[in-house]
Amino acid sequence: MYFNVLDEIGVALHGRPSALLEHFRSDYGAFQVDDLPANKVNVAIEFVDDRPAPSACVDVGEQVSYDGRGVFLRDSQYRPFRIDFDSARARTWQASCDADFDPRHFDRILEQLIHFQLLKRGKTLCRAAAFRAGGNVVLCPGWRDVGKTNLLLHFLCDGANYIGDGWTIVHGAGTVQGLPKRLNLLYHNIMPFPDLVAHLPERSSALLEFVEQAHGGDYELNENVVHVLEERARVQIPPAELFGQAVERDASPIDRVFLLQGDQADEGAVTVETMDHDSLVTSLAALHEFDQSDFMRAYAVFRARSGRGVDLLDLARSGGEAVLTSAFAHVTEIHRVTIPACCNSQAVYAALSDCLIGRAAGAKQGVGRGRSPAAA
Repeated sequence: MYFNVLDEIGVALHGRPSALLEHFRSDYGAFQVDDLPANKVNVAIEFVDDRPAPSACVDVGEQVSYDGRGVFLRDSQYRPFRIDFDSARARTWQASCDADFDPRHFDRILEQLIHFQLLKRGKTLCRAAAFRAGGNVVLCPGWRDVGKTNLLLHFLCDGANYIGDGWTIVHGAGTVQGLPKRLNLLYHNIMPFPDLVAHLPERSSALLEFVEQAHGGDYELNENVVHVLEERARVQIPPAELFGQAVERDASPIDRVFLLQGDQADEGAVTVETMDHDSLVTSLAALHEFDQSDFMRAYAVFRARSGRGVDLLDLARSGGEAVLTSAFAHVTEIHRVTIPACCNSQAVYAALSDCLIGRAAGAKQGVGRGRSPAAA
């Protein structure tokens, strides 16, 4: 199975039958092609039957191990994803993966493989939501669980156009592009938006309603069971199905950046204040370095055991910083948004809306307090 992702990164998936094939196609199916010439395949992953005995492996951190065959990343069931780091110097980066590997962990690893292909092209992945609102292309990067998805949903419900969520692609030329994936909505993402629940598949909406009733005490379930149900009440849906709009494939110039940062304070208001380009680049590079930590730990094990390095990986941080520095060089509206723990996603949405319509651009401001389900 072949995919020409964004019409520039060739991905080949082959080997044993695996549910991961359909999982990948659900996100990237628009880029599936019948064939790709060998010189156009950048990432090749073979699905195999690979179940090493833990007793025969050495664990290096929570998700990285090695055995006699080499280093691998593993999921919670000790199923391996083996990366051939030597092949990173060649045109095609080779890897193998157990056919039953965890889909979400598979996504995280594959996204890093795509990221390094993007770096070769003067682009980088950025953990951010992005949308077009009021004539502005807005990029909202931030740490996990800071509220990017809920903020995006507020703007989409208000008529904004979807560009990306989770990961976006920032170009050194100062543009942003969405990674063409489904919206990944957890229970606490979707429940604050009852109008959206009505547009979900019946099976998803029924599970969400059941969990909501369990929270209300309608069923005799303990807290651990309710928590497990929350984790399973996950909805992956194309934005076109939820909002009736086509995903923008072309890159668009970035007009404004709002860096979202959480604050543990249990009082106060959302604040929005200007920040400089260098601080933004440093913050985003640190975020991506953390996201890459398991991947780069596996590379460090490979390098320590083999004595061989890969320039692309050794220079990954500086290369990413160079792309970000170039991308934001001409963006004049850059803000840091500090979000106290007491503030809900509606408060963050109100603060950014004020900036976007010009009432509070560039000035530190306060927005009312409130509590709601946790933002994502």
